[in-house]
Amino acid sequence: MKLFYTPRSHFSRKVRILAAFLDLDLDLLDVGNVAVQQVNQFGPNPLMKVPTLLDGEITVMDSDHIAQYLVRKSGSLDRFQVFTQEVNQLNARAVMNGVMAAEVELILAMRTGLDIDGLARFSKLKASMHSGIEWLEANAGIFPEQPTYLAFHLVSMWDHLKFYTIMPLDHCQLGELTRRFSQDPKIAATAPI
Repeated sequence: MKLFYTPRSHFSRKVRILAAFLDLDLDLLDVGNVAVQQVNQFGPNPLMKVPTLLDGEITVMDSDHIAQYLVRKSGSLDRFQVFTQEVNQLNARAVMNGVMAAEVELILAMRTGLDIDGLARFSKLKASMHSGIEWLEANAGIFPEQPTYLAFHLVSMWDHLKFYTIMPLDHCQLGELTRRFSQDPKIAATAPI
């Protein structure tokens, strides 16, 4: 299986962590600069985004869809709760995915030379990220003691936010959870570089 990704992509990272915990080998194909507009650079993904999984003739797009595919492919039980229907966990995933998507939009805007300060669209993105992190901090009890796909989301989001310093991170519970989960060698091995 081939994963089109970038080493710093938080969406790719949660897939990479899950694959490591499922003992699945992925051939990692770094697409390079995700701001470029070359469809073929992103493998078979017409949206020009990462991650994208290619398994023979099968293409799977979107990190959460890829995660579900990997669990089915592994033939293992859903011990990392990828298929959970628990509303609080799904809400937490939605918030983290929203924070990560907003951060990507800000980073790509800055990377292409756009001055994002004072523009209403980007101000709202920053506000949504702040609000999302505050919500996660207030609901930190959602995160389990043992690593699950929800924890993989958190670690991927948190470390990416730390790496790019888009916003201050003074949230004690989320930082502590990330530190604890990151002690696992499989998680630590995927840290952004």
